Amino acid sequence: MEITKNFSGGNIEVLKIEDNTVYLKNELRDTAEDWFYWAFCVSGANGKTVKFVLDNQNRVGYYGAAVSHDLKNWEWSGTRIDGASFTYTFKENEDKVYFAHDMLYTPQMLFDFAEENGIEVKTLCKSRKGRDIPCFEFGSGKRHIVLTSRHHACEATGSYVLEGLLRELRKKPIENTTVFCVPMIDYDGVCDGDQGKSRKPHDHNRDYDPDTSSIYETTAAVRRYIDENKVTMGFDFHSPWHLGGVNDKAFIVRKLPEKNAEYIKFGRLLTESINSKSLKYDTKDDFLPNVEWNRTDGPTFANYILRKPDADVAFTLETCYFGERDNIFSQEKAKELGRCFALALRRYINE
Repeated sequence: MEITKNFSGGNIEVLKIEDNTVYLKNELRDTAEDWFYWAFCVSGANGKTVKFVLDNQNRVGYYGAAVSHDLKNWEWSGTRIDGASFTYTFKENEDKVYFAHDMLYTPQMLFDFAEENGIEVKTLCKSRKGRDIPCFEFGSGKRHIVLTSRHHACEATGSYVLEGLLRELRKKPIENTTVFCVPMIDYDGVCDGDQGKSRKPHDHNRDYDPDTSSIYETTAAVRRYIDENKVTMGFDFHSPWHLGGVNDKAFIVRKLPEKNAEYIKFGRLLTESINSKSLKYDTKDDFLPNVEWNRTDGPTFANYILRKPDADVAFTLETCYFGERDNIFSQEKAKELGRCFALALRRYINE
């Protein structure tokens, strides 16, 4: 049995293997606090039932591990033992299997989506590690909307929602509107399998202080676009903490109290757009300003736009990793949530 992390998003350290029990530890790398993301590949375990043990009780979700054979299609193993462990029985012909904390969304999935939907992939800038940062721009008009995701590299659920949103906007453009999207802000982190949250000295979504220069190339380029195009509206797609309470739901993070009427309006429209094929959302679950970690003065993407004198609305949509028993996360449900978001956005603008 061989366990590796040499794929897009890989993150694991093997502590030891005893018979058919594997002891593992996820890598925090330059994350300054404890975080929970992990992803690894197993080969050569054909026909075996293997127990995988992570070194912390906050590592395995409600439905076990996310499992894939192609890094594109994912399902839940349904074999959680507790918050630190799960099992998996490999078929005799099952030689290579990917396991992850949640359903990964890789750069290759992004490029495949763009090709399938006729969206040109442009280069925003070069990353710290010399990679081309992908971005999209389509539509036309004086109104510019900026869409972002993966400010924190490991937060893949937001990528699925963003994909559904982009597909709908591409199919039915909003009149007089240019859509600009940077789908993987922390692109190096996504490729390398970093946590991305709470990077030292600060992460990408704390790199929007208007009084100082950005330390990341990507956020600096996004700030220039916002400034040069007088952007008044922007939406950022994230995943919340591991699980529990509001983290098991999809919710809007409201920022400035003076924009509360706009948040209520958008939340109402999104609630009305949700259907049975979508992950659930209800505006009553929204996270209010200056509650716990949600500071109105934080140097975040949404706050950068909201500080503009003519700002309309900007916020983060957080989408659960696992969901609740009557609302379990799946790739298709998350994409449908994105389509519903597009319907709400169109109504918000038209009204």
